[in-house]
Amino acid sequence: MTDSFKTCTLLLLSLILYLAGSESTAQKYMTRNGYVHFKSNAKVDDDVEAVNRSMACALDLQTGEIVFTVLIKNFTFRKALMQEHFNENYMESDRFPRATYRGIIADHSRIDFSKNGKHKVKLAGTLTIRDIPKSREDDAELEIRDGVIIITSSFGVACADHDIKIPKLVEDKVAKVIDVDFQVELKEVPNK
Repeated sequence: MTDSFKTCTLLLLSLILYLAGSESTAQKYMTRNGYVHFKSNAKVDDDVEAVNRSMACALDLQTGEIVFTVLIKNFTFRKALMQEHFNENYMESDRFPRATYRGIIADHSRIDFSKNGKHKVKLAGTLTIRDIPKSREDDAELEIRDGVIIITSSFGVACADHDIKIPKLVEDKVAKVIDVDFQVELKEVPNK
């Protein structure tokens, strides 16, 4: 079993235990195969861009509580050197191995989760990167499709908000605000 698989499994277990505090009859949805992408639209030709296809997410339909966890080392870049600099210099991923978001779907009570459809929602919570929490509210789209809940969103993350330092030597290659987008497809977790 790889370290990445073990860590992802532990994160998923943590998400389940986090949401287990609510009533046992509450409907829980989750995935460990979420997609998150970021891009730094730089002033030069070579944009910094990465993808992570192992974001874990859990949602409690009763309370609207939602938790996302991303292992920083699971971001992949087109160039190995970019990935190395990202992990060692910018994110210090050995020291800060994950980014998390804990919050709620602010207007979840108006959604009938038993019916297919698309809904504009607000995610309100705390994004923690490099152990630095930042409260935020972001727009998202929630789609219910045959019992699967699909959540997508796009937003900006300011490097300064999480003490991500950009050296002067490369400041024209990395934007001060990073464009982030994600998609998760959540499936119901059977009650035991």
